[in-house]
Amino acid sequence: MKSRKFIMFFFCVVCMLATSVCTVVASNKLGFDDCSQSEGIKADEWMKSLNDTLPVSSISMPGTHDSGAIRGGKALRTQSTTIVQQLEAGIRAFDIRLKNRKGKLGVYHSIVFQHTYWEEDVLPAMIAFLQKHPSEMLVVSLKCEGGNISKYTSLLYTSLQRTDYSPYIVSSFDKELSLGECRGKILFLHRDDAGENYKGVRCEGWKDNSSCVMTLRDANGNIVKTWLQDKYQYSSGNAIEIEKKKQAIIHYFKKMSQQNITLFQWGISFISATGLPKGTPLVFADRLNGTIADYLTNNNQRHCGIVFIDFVADADGQRLVDTIIRSNSL
Repeated sequence: MKSRKFIMFFFCVVCMLATSVCTVVASNKLGFDDCSQSEGIKADEWMKSLNDTLPVSSISMPGTHDSGAIRGGKALRTQSTTIVQQLEAGIRAFDIRLKNRKGKLGVYHSIVFQHTYWEEDVLPAMIAFLQKHPSEMLVVSLKCEGGNISKYTSLLYTSLQRTDYSPYIVSSFDKELSLGECRGKILFLHRDDAGENYKGVRCEGWKDNSSCVMTLRDANGNIVKTWLQDKYQYSSGNAIEIEKKKQAIIHYFKKMSQQNITLFQWGISFISATGLPKGTPLVFADRLNGTIADYLTNNNQRHCGIVFIDFVADADGQRLVDTIIRSNSL
């Protein structure tokens, strides 16, 4: 009889331990250390825990640079996972480069077609994700990657004017835009002409290969000043050039950390860089992703803005994404 009671007791203890382990594993899907803050939070719906009143400008949001560039060899490849996989992994900002290809907008990086189309593959996938996860929002930067700008504008305008897509696109914009207003929707950032009455905001003053202050302007004339760090062109991938890029990134984060949340300061930073032929995107990512994750953690960085990253599926890339997401709960 005693042995039976002991077996039952032992069985109960094992079950409780197993339940505890499962809870910890579930709460650490994003790499959080504090289970009380992250329990039940998964990568595909991490925004669910954020308050509706939170300004979008104060959300730390991980993104992918050249999100669709999984082809093109060492010089042009910047990611190793698809946009759908990135969505599921917690990425909420996307850098999409498009070019007219036989009457449709193909996803490109430089001259390399990524065997993906905006109208057929990318935009429908994003909307399907939001339908499944209405707690989330996306920021999508769009850029014409060569070709005829008028054709690009026409095709893009047509794709964004579909009536069935309207509920999933942020239609009005101001600096105090809240997460509650954007849940289940996409905020588009246009780096090129997007036609009249465009959906989203136009980026004005986005200087190539620089750090600067630019303007986000919607079709109604509402404007927001935005910190931009997009220094990407270096002479090589050696330690000196890596350090230059690191300091540009840190300078941006210091500026963001000094901003009062009531000022609604928007910010965009690129961790990505290149210094061909030897300084490939992967070389910079391997040297910077882990280093920047450490910097953010060690400095308890709370206000990261939108951060575009290369090779987010690699170990240090995942850690940087997790660190940026976790900064929202500091």
